[in-house]
Amino acid sequence: MNEEKAIELLKKYENRTISADEKALLETWYLQHAKNSTDQLSPEQLDESVEFLKGQLPLKLGKERSLWPRIAAAAAILVILSAGGYFLIRQPLPQQIAQNQPHEIQPGTNQATLTLANGQKIVLTKSLSGKLAQQGNTTINMTSGGEIAYTQKDAAQPLVAEVAYNTLTTKRKEQFPLVLADGTKVWLNSSSSITYPVTFNGKERRVSITGEAYFEVVHNAAQPFRVVVGGQTVEDIGTEFNINAYDDEPVIKTTLINGSARVTKGSHKAILKPGQATITKLQQDDIQVKDADVEEAAAWKNGQTLFDDEDIQTIMRQVSRWYDVDVVYEGEIPNRRFEGGISRKSNLSSLLKVLEGNKIHCTVENHKIIIKP
Repeated sequence: MNEEKAIELLKKYENRTISADEKALLETWYLQHAKNSTDQLSPEQLDESVEFLKGQLPLKLGKERSLWPRIAAAAAILVILSAGGYFLIRQPLPQQIAQNQPHEIQPGTNQATLTLANGQKIVLTKSLSGKLAQQGNTTINMTSGGEIAYTQKDAAQPLVAEVAYNTLTTKRKEQFPLVLADGTKVWLNSSSSITYPVTFNGKERRVSITGEAYFEVVHNAAQPFRVVVGGQTVEDIGTEFNINAYDDEPVIKTTLINGSARVTKGSHKAILKPGQATITKLQQDDIQVKDADVEEAAAWKNGQTLFDDEDIQTIMRQVSRWYDVDVVYEGEIPNRRFEGGISRKSNLSSLLKVLEGNKIHCTVENHKIIIKP
């Protein structure tokens, strides 16, 4: 079967324009499979293979990830395609990948707990809609898009002198979107929280977070927007950014997607440009500025998990939060780096099959993943 036929089949499945990278990935998949087969694949066999992979590994491809040079240089790599997706796997045949069938665990979902100023707690789920609460002049609604939104009832009414604060909290296996009173959009990742005023009355707009959050800030030079996290302050200058500040991560990483941002910690300051990130440590005031993968930083908000030269421990910390599982390592921890991506809608078994294909041996006992050499 030639490349044109393979591309034709991929178009059949995806019904969209095929990029040059996807053509190369598909051809690599086909050539590798054919090299490990005694006979050339028929259209029916390729059809069955791709359908199998789609059902087992619903992987997604990041928008502009240029992996082809590294793929072409690598030996014995099978590129698994599904919904335009990829992951680098160092086992030759899909039949081998399917042998391990771990216990099925579903991915996380949009859910969180909202704590009002009076201490009342509201568990937020997709089934809620309409008005949730009234706090002073501000109404709290669940929008048709599944967001929590704060709107001032009557701008002409006098503002309440005492500021009321709410806290939105997610557990493991939860995430949630939020629209603050000024129109700023926030996406809260798993095991995270954000505390914020129901309306912004003062000279600044100040919120605090734990865990990870993505911000699209409505810029207002007269009322700066500031995020307090881990002993540092991130101030927008017309900004879209992601902050990863989990307690179990070795550093706090603030990645600027658009606009500009100022990060302050102690006497140290840094101004970010798009495509840059600050790296800070909890017990130190110095700030490092590095080039960043903005696509990877924003991936979780866009429904994907992307890895770019990450070790297994970094990957499994994300897995632990999103699937509500504990991770245990038996023996020596694999000292290897990984890159690739998978949809956050995928079941845990799909991700573990990818790891198995990379010779990371996993077993699942209840809600615990055991990583073995």
